[in-house]
Amino acid sequence: MEAIHMQDLTANQSFQAPFPSRKYHFFLFLASFVLSNNNYSNVSRRTRPLFAKLRINLPDQTEYIHVTSRKHHDHSTPLRALVCLNDECFPDDTRRGVKVFLQVYAFVLTLQSLWNLPGQLRRSDNLRKIYKGLSWAGSRQIAIAAASYVVLYKVLLRFFRRLFDSLFRPAYIRTYTETIYDNALQFLKLPPLREYYEYLFQSSFVPPFFAGALAGSTIFFLKHKEQRVSLSTYLLIKSLQFAYQSMRENRLIPQMPRWCGSWMLFPITSAQLIYAHLVNPDTFPESYGRFIASRSTTYIQPRPINYPEFLPWPTGRDIIDSIRILGDLHYPEFNSPQLHPYSSSLPNELGPINPILALAHPGHTRTMCAMLHPDELSCLLNFSKFVAKEGAATLKFLGMINFLSLVLRWKQVRERPYETMRHFLNHSVPLFFKGGTCITMALATSWGLICGFQKIFPNNFIPVSRIYLNGLIGGLWIFAEDPHRRLDIGIYSLRLSVESMWKLLVKKGVIKPIRGGEVLIFSFGMGILMSIFQTQPRNISSLYIRYCLKKLIGSENPSA
Repeated sequence: MEAIHMQDLTANQSFQAPFPSRKYHFFLFLASFVLSNNNYSNVSRRTRPLFAKLRINLPDQTEYIHVTSRKHHDHSTPLRALVCLNDECFPDDTRRGVKVFLQVYAFVLTLQSLWNLPGQLRRSDNLRKIYKGLSWAGSRQIAIAAASYVVLYKVLLRFFRRLFDSLFRPAYIRTYTETIYDNALQFLKLPPLREYYEYLFQSSFVPPFFAGALAGSTIFFLKHKEQRVSLSTYLLIKSLQFAYQSMRENRLIPQMPRWCGSWMLFPITSAQLIYAHLVNPDTFPESYGRFIASRSTTYIQPRPINYPEFLPWPTGRDIIDSIRILGDLHYPEFNSPQLHPYSSSLPNELGPINPILALAHPGHTRTMCAMLHPDELSCLLNFSKFVAKEGAATLKFLGMINFLSLVLRWKQVRERPYETMRHFLNHSVPLFFKGGTCITMALATSWGLICGFQKIFPNNFIPVSRIYLNGLIGGLWIFAEDPHRRLDIGIYSLRLSVESMWKLLVKKGVIKPIRGGEVLIFSFGMGILMSIFQTQPRNISSLYIRYCLKKLIGSENPSA
């Protein structure tokens, strides 16, 4: 028995340590770039039985901490700060990047699945088709772009903080590399930077601005240019909004008069967007154009159900293009083909809308009205039908979104049902009624004034440019919205307007397109955004953006 016991003990000893633990040091050091101490503890505990079957003994958490904590902080120079291998520096940055990649990848795939699910259910797709319908490559690109931005930003932030921290030290303690800068200024006979811009470069805004701007090159991981342009424009507009709020908070700019408020953004940008949609459709955002077309079936006539399939019918784009053509013709009178089949004087450009005009009511007097509402003689009555139809659809859509948000807060509903339902009825319901009113009436007014201005203005008075007034007057329905949401709606419309205006200027040859210009815009916007986030996070008024930045970047500022 004693011999058997000694034999088992010898076998256990050989099993416990088949390899010296120091051979795992390099492996543990590499693992520190992916796993934190707590992550390693959890992973090793769950995988230890598997490695035990392979007769491999994993190092415990104590040895892991000993290996990962051997590297000390070394920020003596900016370059050493850039590649500092202390567990709280570069390894921590890569761990955050891996975490961001997994989170963003899962979030984008889940969001895409939920977005496509209703259409897939209507088509009765099986699981294989649903799986193939997911954009794995697109989600991976977004996740890689987000993760690489986080890692590069954190690394560059340490570099610039160390660089600008040592820039203004007294000359007797400067290193050789730090003195080169002053010698270059003296050789070029330039004014010393320290005398003119000392306050600027000592500001805490500067390191995160340069780090955020240079890390913006990671947007190249997004292969689709339209995706990069939309994201860059959005971040530029939002960063300028937060910069304006920050300057207002620090009293760097004067207080604006009360009449000049955020409400002005939506009418002004709506004027430009409606004009671009009707006159320059190739400069108009496609997603917004599809939204308008889907909400305008009262004016954009669909193919009748009993209309023969072999006969042509104009598309929505054909009808919208005909609005500009009729404006150039100074809104001609309507001669019904039913009453005068051989007296048509319309140019060949209006050929696509002939099927609509052939079915239009003979009582119409204007070709524009006969095209937009062929079955209804009264422009005002057609306007009322639009409001009733699209208003109900918009309220239904917004109501479903708000109800879904209530379902996602089921724990709060279960714990405090009375307070939650009262808040939903007193706050959420009025908000989506106001939002539905603003969307429906703004769109209805823009369409209705096409007919209305024919009765107010002479036919040759700004026949095409009057479309600006359609959008401007329709945009005044922003007053129906809640005051706290007017700015967000105006900023969204401003982003689309800036993108459309840029395309229009390029089309007319006023400016030349810059290759990779969206990357420069993205970098500039992210530089401003990260400066505000790292120094004055409360000036980022969007709670959603602040929450996302805090989750992705992390916050060293307790007020964030």
